[in-house]
Amino acid sequence: MLKIKHKEPIYALIMTGIQSFITIFLTEVLYRGGFNAALEWTKDYTRPFTYNFLLLFLLLASLHMFKRKLYIILSYLITIPLLFLGLASNVKQGIRGVPVLPTDLSLAAEARSMAEFFSGTLLFWTIVFLVVLSLLGIFLVYKIPNQQGSNLIRFLTSVVLLTAFIVIFRIESSNDSTFLKRKLMIIYQMTDQRTTYEIDGLMAGFIQNLKWLKQEIPIGYSQSAINTIISKSDVPEYPNDNDKPNIIMIMNEAFWDPTKMESVVFNQDPLPYFHQLQQEASSGSLNVTVFGGSTVNTEFEALTGLSTHFLPSGSIAYLNYVKKPLPSLPTILRKQGYDTTAIHSWHHWFYDRSGVYRDLGFDRFISMEFMGNPIAHGPFFRDKCVTDEILKKLKQENSGKPNFIFAVTTQNHGPYSTDQKEAFSTIETHLKGDASFSDEAESMLEVYSDNLLDIDQDLERLINELNTMDKKTILIFFGDHLPLLGNEYMVYEEANFYQGTDSYEEYLNMYSTPLLIWDNYSNKKESINIGSSMLTPVILNRAGLTGNPFTNYLLSKYLNDGLSKIPREDFYAVEQMDNETLTELKMLQYDILFGKMYFNDNKKIEVSTNYRLGYKDPKITSISIRKGKDKIVVKGQNFTHNSYVFIDGTAADKISGNTTNITIPFTELKKGTEIMVKVIDQNEKILSSSNKYIYE
Repeated sequence: MLKIKHKEPIYALIMTGIQSFITIFLTEVLYRGGFNAALEWTKDYTRPFTYNFLLLFLLLASLHMFKRKLYIILSYLITIPLLFLGLASNVKQGIRGVPVLPTDLSLAAEARSMAEFFSGTLLFWTIVFLVVLSLLGIFLVYKIPNQQGSNLIRFLTSVVLLTAFIVIFRIESSNDSTFLKRKLMIIYQMTDQRTTYEIDGLMAGFIQNLKWLKQEIPIGYSQSAINTIISKSDVPEYPNDNDKPNIIMIMNEAFWDPTKMESVVFNQDPLPYFHQLQQEASSGSLNVTVFGGSTVNTEFEALTGLSTHFLPSGSIAYLNYVKKPLPSLPTILRKQGYDTTAIHSWHHWFYDRSGVYRDLGFDRFISMEFMGNPIAHGPFFRDKCVTDEILKKLKQENSGKPNFIFAVTTQNHGPYSTDQKEAFSTIETHLKGDASFSDEAESMLEVYSDNLLDIDQDLERLINELNTMDKKTILIFFGDHLPLLGNEYMVYEEANFYQGTDSYEEYLNMYSTPLLIWDNYSNKKESINIGSSMLTPVILNRAGLTGNPFTNYLLSKYLNDGLSKIPREDFYAVEQMDNETLTELKMLQYDILFGKMYFNDNKKIEVSTNYRLGYKDPKITSISIRKGKDKIVVKGQNFTHNSYVFIDGTAADKISGNTTNITIPFTELKKGTEIMVKVIDQNEKILSSSNKYIYE
């Protein structure tokens, strides 16, 4: 006969509430690196804390359907991984700028173990902590007695709570906007997982990324199936040429040709030089998968040949799926003797680029922190600084190696506010006939077009410089997506360029950016209209270089079968995408991202063992004190925009600086004072350090 004890379930739920509170708080202590940081988050973001608490409480409370000893064991199986997740996220965020994502764990067997993020000392103390915690659990199981008999109220309550947890968890893990998220102020920033976790809390941030885990194994996936697919490749044989060309790819932020809007009148051409090049060199369009944002999806496709159309809608490939070294244009070129450099005038940690570029085979990454004297353009830098970095790299001694440079700009990044006009602004626009723009739309388009004019002039400067060099060079210039010119397609709608018809023609209009392929040696001119995932094989073919089995397959399909792009799924029929080709492409992509790398004979992709941020560490050569003892000048080499002077470990204020001098306020220097220059990012992480200079 069942014994009904009314108070026992209440006491159990109270204890579970305390346990849940302590677990969430300790997890945040480990993630944020300290008690005070976790306490500040708990006070400042009470609602997100409540969200985390509620989910864990429902899960733990539902375990009371079991007796105490089993409850302790099961609750430990939930609590210990949560605490470990907090610690691992703290370590990984310190190294790669982003916390642990669900895809890190799901792909760990194929990529790298999470233990890689731990130093020997930290790993030792982590193991000690987990052992102590486990021993405590064993002690509790041994000492705490089980309940006598059964309790119907406890059991039924647990069933209700478990049902509630399952329903809520499924809703919360698959939707970005829910009743609970709105009420408890849970945000999801796809492009900045660090901010998502820091505001929402570790558990909530992790749960919101679970939707990117689902990847089904293609039917028939096997070594023989992959071999059959790649055996179909029929690509040209290239003559051996020791004079391999430099290859420069520039993905220009939101680069587009607004003169395509036929109803708009411009007082001057915003892209005069680019339009001239279109007549002289190979040009056309690049069909991309994103509009107005998610830059790295175009970047991912352009560098790997993989298609984000085959990934879950809304996912960001760099954050969700680049979890191991991947075959890419840099890895292909590096194997053929190229020196590979990535340049981007934004934070190294954004979209986890500093880690992703290593996995894509680059030798180095020059982010904004490593640029010498960049020129600001709002929160971003002008394209001039990227051009300067490209030319700097090309003029460096490079042991005779050809260069592959992939550069991403930011000057043209939105929003294009109505009060953003620069001193160089000259462009005015209006609509033809009796129609007229709204003031906001007109100003927005003019700001955007003025940016283009400045970018166009810098492109001309780059090509003029390339023409003076003896080295054969290929330049690929394209946009990542169309600019976001107002909410609800404001400018496009007012210009009657976008009408919401969802036709194939309108899809191509809104998802195609200009593409230019120029070189200084062949005078080759052709029309090229391809998707961004076809860019790698087309570039290799243009340079006369052999790819890998995957890019060879893509090139064969392009040259022999007319496959130029992988459009959105609803336009497969228009592009005459046959089922066999789609099946082969999806299987190859699965093999590369999630499978056994059968296409590469099960071999891991080799990355650069010397990968680093920046070209070289800063170096101090001398210290001088200005007359009047009002300033100290630290002299040396390789100083950057984000270089700071440290005196005996303490950062000094910076008055001014360039690549060879940093000026700081005067301070008394004693004999033996240690002076260093360190490159520091926005999050105060040290990226590079100089030699230790001892003041004599």
